[in-house]
Amino acid sequence: MDFAYDAEQDQFRASIRSFLADHADPRAADGHDGLLWQRLCTDFGAAGLHAPEEHGGGGFTPVETALVLEELGRALAPVPAWGTVAAAEAVLRLGGADVRKEVLPPLLAGERIGALALVTEADLDPARVPVRADGETLTGTVPVVPNGHVADVLVVPALVGDRVVLHVVTEFEAERQDSLDLTRPVAAVRLTDAPGTPLDEGDLDRLLDVLRVLLAADLLGTAGACLGAAVAYAHTRVQFNRPIGSFQAVKHRCAELAVELDAARAAVMFAALAAAEDSPELATAAPVAKFQAADTAVACAAASIQIHGGIGFTREHDAHLFYRRALTGAALLGSSARQREVLASRLGF
Repeated sequence: MDFAYDAEQDQFRASIRSFLADHADPRAADGHDGLLWQRLCTDFGAAGLHAPEEHGGGGFTPVETALVLEELGRALAPVPAWGTVAAAEAVLRLGGADVRKEVLPPLLAGERIGALALVTEADLDPARVPVRADGETLTGTVPVVPNGHVADVLVVPALVGDRVVLHVVTEFEAERQDSLDLTRPVAAVRLTDAPGTPLDEGDLDRLLDVLRVLLAADLLGTAGACLGAAVAYAHTRVQFNRPIGSFQAVKHRCAELAVELDAARAAVMFAALAAAEDSPELATAAPVAKFQAADTAVACAAASIQIHGGIGFTREHDAHLFYRRALTGAALLGSSARQREVLASRLGF
């Protein structure tokens, strides 16, 4: 495994970062910038970089998709990237040829928006799943679906007999709910005898591992942005005729977080490369990447608020938006404690 990004990947990252710096506004109305998402899909192929070209994807690897999500997390871009990429990944890995042919091209082109009604692994528990399948239709209400209010395609777990199967649904009602994360709002989604197509032709655990990696990349971007902003502010904010970054309490905390950020970056990079090579190591690398990136993002976001001082506690500053994003990202697909449980189980403990 070549444990490094190549020159083309670095240039691609730089292009997306420059574009987002000019166009992404984390305070977009309703937490959704449809025009920005359309441009990201058409100009950068953001929704389907590692999907096969036959389905309208870019034919690259999960490494490139992780780079995009990292930059979106860094910019707090208010776009439905997570839901669309996750829904497309589910269809690609678990769907049959017919459903892939029907669903993927418009999703990957940015013509339709996807959402994944799977917040934690508990949503796959037969005793807790709120949606039931009756023949070819689904009925039930999912209380929390990220970007569900703007989605056209929903991937939702449903109880079929005594097991839970993911389904693709296009007929549903969604109502926006109050959300901690203002850049990735949530909705309650109601299904009433909605036609659903089952996704049961692949490895669900492998799907979840790839999604862990992609979510970890988003969190890594958020962490990097928070630490970068804190360090920049510590260089310019003067107290007692000295930059506050010269005080041990500030500079030591920044140094500690820089170490954690490097560890998270290495974990995400390794996991993305394992996903690209379909390596068996992905089974352990994915949960490590998720909990390392999540813990680092929350720590960096909290420290950024503290280092910014009084301004960091105001709604006018973006620090609270990063903290909200870090907290919700850490909870998606299971907490860090849950990721450690998954890792321990897979290692035989």
